[in-house]
Amino acid sequence: MFKVSLNRAVLQYRLETVTPLSIRAGDTGLDPTAASLVCVRTHHRPLGPTVYVPGSSFKGVIRAAAEASVRGQTFGGELEVEGACDPGDHRTSCARHGRRGAGGSPDTALVHRRNCLACRLFGSLSMRGRCAVRDLFPFSGAAEISDEDRSNFERANAVEVRNGVFISRISGSVAGGGVFDQEMVPAGVFFYGEIALQNYQAWQLGLLMSGLQQLDDGFAQLGSSKSRGLGVVRVKLLRLVHEQRAGAQDGPVGVGALVDASTQRAYGLLAESGLPKTSHVPYGLSRRFEVDAGPPIERWKDSSMKALGGLLTAAKGGA
Repeated sequence: MFKVSLNRAVLQYRLETVTPLSIRAGDTGLDPTAASLVCVRTHHRPLGPTVYVPGSSFKGVIRAAAEASVRGQTFGGELEVEGACDPGDHRTSCARHGRRGAGGSPDTALVHRRNCLACRLFGSLSMRGRCAVRDLFPFSGAAEISDEDRSNFERANAVEVRNGVFISRISGSVAGGGVFDQEMVPAGVFFYGEIALQNYQAWQLGLLMSGLQQLDDGFAQLGSSKSRGLGVVRVKLLRLVHEQRAGAQDGPVGVGALVDASTQRAYGLLAESGLPKTSHVPYGLSRRFEVDAGPPIERWKDSSMKALGGLLTAAKGGA
């Protein structure tokens, strides 16, 4: 499915920290004055060292939230696609579908057909996923760094340090190493990120939106020390750019509407749903559909989540 580019999209969004955020680095380095638990950092050439949110960390949270909403359910009517496998059990997870038999490499179409909904979107050890989550930074990524970006950058890197104490649950007194300190990004800071999708179906955008919505609603949290109240964020969708092959369809559609019936059956593609009517412009060999923040992007979000819900209705024998 990745040999030919049929459709693709980039979703731009912004996170706002409602409570402090702590995504820990693997070590503290050699600085003896550093906190016991420090935030992960990278280097930005114009601005210097900065805290950030690794794309892998953010993808893990979105995936966990999305999987929890579909696990234990079967989708797609007669196709009977599992909502989410158990990634910790390699005997039953989608990872087993990529094992090579006596004939050599596995059939990629068969592997795709046997993967669950979550693995079809986020990937598994047997198959590459449809979405790629990029790192999030405390500036918008515009060509020039604005005063607003610089101010937000400075707030993000003015990390708080909180003290904690190890308490024995048996004795109720201080245990282990006693006191520790922890860095955290303060509340009220913005992080900007992007998620890229390739050859995706409408329901896959809906499953992604479902995970983002759970973060925005506060049902999922980001980073460590979540039980202590950290990691509550708000998610604002800023822009979506969708491209598909020119001449394939007049309006934006999922990949299921861009391939022939035999390919649909071979890969086990689920029922396709239309995306909201959106004006387009020619862009090389493609058509580009650009969706701005506010009602336009909310229509895409609602439409894609309805496409996901429609698969469940079909699985239950509904209309």
